[in-house]
Amino acid sequence: MAIEEVCRIFQEYLRESIPHRLIAISKMEVVEKQCVEKLYMPSIRAVTEKDIEQHTFYPNQRRDEVIRNIVKGIVRYAILSHRWCREGEVTLQEMTSGSTKLGKPSSRHKLANFCQKAAEYGCGFAWADTCCIDRSNSSPEELNKAMPRMFRWYRNAHVCIVYLAESFTLDDFLCDSWFLQSWTLQELLAPVRVKFYGRTWRPIHNTRADNDKADRKLLAALSTGTGIPVQDIQCYWAGTERVREKLMWASRRTSRLVEDGAYSLLALFDVHMNVEYGIGDEAFGRLMEMLLQRSQECDMLAWAGIASTKYVFLPPSAQGYSAQYLDESYNPSHDHYGLRGDQDMSVVDGRLRVKLLMVELHEATFGDEIPFLQDGYHACALLPKGLPSNMTINHVSIVSSNNMPWRPSKLALGVVDYRWTSDDEKGLVEKGRTHFCLLFGADDIQTSWQKLMTDKVVTIKTEDSIRQRLETILI
Repeated sequence: MAIEEVCRIFQEYLRESIPHRLIAISKMEVVEKQCVEKLYMPSIRAVTEKDIEQHTFYPNQRRDEVIRNIVKGIVRYAILSHRWCREGEVTLQEMTSGSTKLGKPSSRHKLANFCQKAAEYGCGFAWADTCCIDRSNSSPEELNKAMPRMFRWYRNAHVCIVYLAESFTLDDFLCDSWFLQSWTLQELLAPVRVKFYGRTWRPIHNTRADNDKADRKLLAALSTGTGIPVQDIQCYWAGTERVREKLMWASRRTSRLVEDGAYSLLALFDVHMNVEYGIGDEAFGRLMEMLLQRSQECDMLAWAGIASTKYVFLPPSAQGYSAQYLDESYNPSHDHYGLRGDQDMSVVDGRLRVKLLMVELHEATFGDEIPFLQDGYHACALLPKGLPSNMTINHVSIVSSNNMPWRPSKLALGVVDYRWTSDDEKGLVEKGRTHFCLLFGADDIQTSWQKLMTDKVVTIKTEDSIRQRLETILI
């Protein structure tokens, strides 16, 4: 007799944890969840109390967790991670029309090979984003509903098959453009089991291994090529911790649509926001506003380059967190986590309210203008002269628009990751430690500091400790 609890968890799993459409490999057609339920229900009904006991691996393990693991082992589907073919992909409409000619030859060949590999893993079903989501104009909401769930779909897949269309071996696979795409970051981190295949659909490495995340040599290559620690590649847990480090991973990647640079990160941080296109870099600003208020990790302000059009205290994309903007002596991912800086930062009407330890530079010295990375902007070298002999800052350049050139008459450093003291209104810049700052400018007329854009993250180091009153700044 079937165990009612097992049937209930099975139906919840189908409803909440796997894609609502899958490819039935035996028929090469897209089916709804009802077909999956019908196929696997006999196996679910056959689960016994003895099976549950045998799958309980440690004392006090929750019964529903054990049953869910059993269900997951029964309901096997493979999931595809790839770059789209330029000439187009097989669509849902083609898969459901009964057509014998699906898409262009290259995309048809890719889909067939993917399903073949999925079957070799013992999967009766498979999922590919190109043909299991309705991307037609008649169903614009479907893609928006799928995006927040994709991380979960990749996590629950029996195997994620990664197709690298430009690679052949382990020696060249890191050059594949798959590693440059925003969405493939979560497709690398979410799955438990991943297998990389090259252009000819042969494994990139170790043909006998069924999980490349268990291969030390490949893991080491992945970590070196992506900047992601091995332990995160093997077992990534979403959340709003180590935000800047994760943004550094994302800074190596780009997307065709500006908004996707933000939406591809939602699941990695386990946050939810409305998906809306046509708003440009405001999408990244909305994401960062949520992360700032949830994590309160002050090194999220350690970025460089052009500012967002709406949020001047944030970059327009994850590229602002690139490692190239950091001074070699400063590593925020390892040196500056903990209770440093303002733990009560808040965003009010698109502006950041934050407490900083302000160090005014009494002599502002500028050098020659130099080209910057983006058109429409130039940089003016800031030479740190006039500083006290016991204080050093790294050489940075102020970036400004060609349309609005502005040279302030005075400058100040707003130290962000200061230490708190016994007096809540005072902060401490520690002797011999590198702290990061925001650079502010003002002229003789302006009464408040304005944040300046710089080509590098500004850092300060002193031979003597600085202890002084904090200032609340609205950026």
